[in-house]
Amino acid sequence: MPIGLQTRAAALAFVTAFAALCAQILTHRMVSAKLMNNYAFFIISLTMLGFAISGTLLTRFAPKKEEALLEFVASCAALFALSFIGVTAVFYHAHVGSQAAVDGTAFVLAVVRWVPLALLYSLPFVFCGLTLGLLLSTPGLPASRIYFFDLAGSALGAVAVIPLIGAVGVERGAALLCAFTLAAAIALAPPRGTPARVLVAVSVAVAAAASIAPGRLFDLKYPDETMLAPAQVPGTGLTVEHVSWDPLSRIEVSRLPPQRVEQKHYPVLIGTNPQFHARIKRMITQNNFAFTYAPEYDGNRASLEGIGETAYAAAYVPQTVPNPRVLVVGVGGGIDVLAALFHDAASVTGVEVNFGIYRIVADTYRDYFRGWVEDPRVRLVVDEGRRYLAATPDRYDVIQLSGVDSYSGTPGSAHVFSENFLYTAQAFDLYLERLTAGGILCMQRLELVPPRDMLRALVGAVAALRRAGASRPADHIVTVSSTTRNPFTAMLVKRTPFEPAELDRVAAWTRANPLLMVTAAPTGLPADYSMYQTFLDLDSTDDEAAFVAGYPYDLSTPEDDRPFFFRYSTWSHLWDRRPELAGSVPVMEYSVIILLILVTLAAVVCILLPLRLLAAAGRSEPNRLRHIVFFAGIGTGYMAIEIALLQKLSLALGHPNYSLSVVLASLLLATGLGSGISGRLTGLLGGLRGVSYVLSAIVFLMYFAAFPRIAALAALPFAARAACAAALVAPLGVCLGAFFPTAIEHVKKTSPAFAPWAWGVNGVFSVISPVVGVAISMTWGTNALFLSAIPVYLAAVFARNSDGDSAWIGDRR
Repeated sequence: MPIGLQTRAAALAFVTAFAALCAQILTHRMVSAKLMNNYAFFIISLTMLGFAISGTLLTRFAPKKEEALLEFVASCAALFALSFIGVTAVFYHAHVGSQAAVDGTAFVLAVVRWVPLALLYSLPFVFCGLTLGLLLSTPGLPASRIYFFDLAGSALGAVAVIPLIGAVGVERGAALLCAFTLAAAIALAPPRGTPARVLVAVSVAVAAAASIAPGRLFDLKYPDETMLAPAQVPGTGLTVEHVSWDPLSRIEVSRLPPQRVEQKHYPVLIGTNPQFHARIKRMITQNNFAFTYAPEYDGNRASLEGIGETAYAAAYVPQTVPNPRVLVVGVGGGIDVLAALFHDAASVTGVEVNFGIYRIVADTYRDYFRGWVEDPRVRLVVDEGRRYLAATPDRYDVIQLSGVDSYSGTPGSAHVFSENFLYTAQAFDLYLERLTAGGILCMQRLELVPPRDMLRALVGAVAALRRAGASRPADHIVTVSSTTRNPFTAMLVKRTPFEPAELDRVAAWTRANPLLMVTAAPTGLPADYSMYQTFLDLDSTDDEAAFVAGYPYDLSTPEDDRPFFFRYSTWSHLWDRRPELAGSVPVMEYSVIILLILVTLAAVVCILLPLRLLAAAGRSEPNRLRHIVFFAGIGTGYMAIEIALLQKLSLALGHPNYSLSVVLASLLLATGLGSGISGRLTGLLGGLRGVSYVLSAIVFLMYFAAFPRIAALAALPFAARAACAAALVAPLGVCLGAFFPTAIEHVKKTSPAFAPWAWGVNGVFSVISPVVGVAISMTWGTNALFLSAIPVYLAAVFARNSDGDSAWIGDRR
């Protein structure tokens, strides 16, 4: 092959992989905004499904000549742009009905309703996969070099997409990505034929139009029964004023109509004072669900009269410090900050993980929020709460967490898939360490029936107090709950026991408040008054353990290795018929089973069945079963390591965006490097068998030596944290990069008829693996998922070890 073609092929692989990775993350953000935040693993499956389908198509339609190859690549770039923009427009405008799921049947129907719609997003990745698959499988183009540039492009995409979203938003970012891909394709593979030129011209026009006016093409229709659905109905008075994107989510600012307290979802959050109600003029939502009220404040303390009877004031009622130092985790619309200012806080540090919200309160709507944003006592910090507390030596009189989570996913509470390090055992230990001697942790959120959310938090708080040396944890805890139909509970945890005078103030406060009541206290309440009091009255580790074990839902305190606070179900709930479980949905278990069935069915229909027709010769290859096990294994093992590293290192890096950029970019770049030196690496280590041994050793070393120390990295500066994460990931990536290019080159030479099957099998298991991987990490922990890669890779290599494969496996007989 001419050098010029090899260079252009490498550049095209780089650009295509860059576009594919950016499109994958953009797709996740767009799907999250409408349907299912925290189903990131399913978006990975969609990507891999598109790639795998492309391998099937290449068995019949791959061009052989250089001119046809470049024409084909240009056409694929045009079709990628058209399909990505077109699918997004269809998805945004589609009516998906209600996403509420009150029982198992409704949940299944909701998932089945939206999955086909989401599957449309596999189409753009088919065209990316066609380009990459063609470049990797074309004789004369070095697979290891193409694979290196493929992964290097993906690594750059993982880094570049975050600032792209922050700068222009997801919709315009998608259009600009398509325009960039088209420009690169035209420069590197200019179309010569009339059909290709017309196709490229049309796609350029569509991408330009979408870049200039994305709001017209991408008009998001909110699902029924969501927070902003009434904004689409004339006469409701709810108006969406502003929409912006943070790399984490879509942020909406809405103007609220005047309403009576009984019309609010949670009256306990706004109290009963009509003057205060009149000041609640706006609401901030994330992805059309997680909401926070944003009262108007003019800087005059009197304008906050009424906030003292809301749940946000609970921590200040027993507080004996006249001017407390306050830390608010999750600033939102500022109502927690305002509660602190109303109670004469000496200082308020507001930690907000979402830069989009910070930008709204500090810039876009600064005039509205000026009263507290410019208060000299208030300091806003963009950071993840847990990481901030780990890095600061400061202690606080009040640490406030009000509904802080990723609770913005439907259908059927998709937030169960979100790892959250704010509610783990290690987090509770840190909160107690950062409180002053008389300091109070106030954790509050909505509650379910039977109790789960705050009851689980109570279990974690009691265990943390015992670890901190409290002889009787019940003396350190008070819970206050709503009296209205929508349960809401605030839990107050004090480092030292509550004094009688403090308890009296809380009791008097709730007696004067028709919306609140004490549901657990050290002095005790009547038997069976609340499940919180029942648990506190046990006052024995054995009795507490028995209570948790016998409760119908999982109340065990999450650990950093399995930080899924919102998953209360177990696999046994699929068949458990206890009355207490009536009406509840084992979300994780149902989701995994349904998605696994659907993606497997899609993979079989779109990949394996076409392969039987288009590449029948590969089925007669004598070593096909060994090939199948190998390519299935390396696809599964790679996904296990990738998902585990993303989850494990997100705590150390302090922000999900940092985990995505640093971990994924480092892993892909190192894998690309491993691909580039795969020949030398396999030669040095005696084939892929030796590489698998080294990979296993590195995995064990990380598990025993590195993982136990990851949380300590959170206190380091970001540059040091990123460098440590990259250093941990790089050796793994180099080893992982040797498997696929070495194997595919061998197959191309010895069993060319099986090459499409190799690509297809690898794709099928890469489609299935994200779903299975998340189920493993949620059931047994991230460590278990990470370690599972060892037997998978070893089985893959040994299954492929036959006499004819000694050159690349490492058989020295």
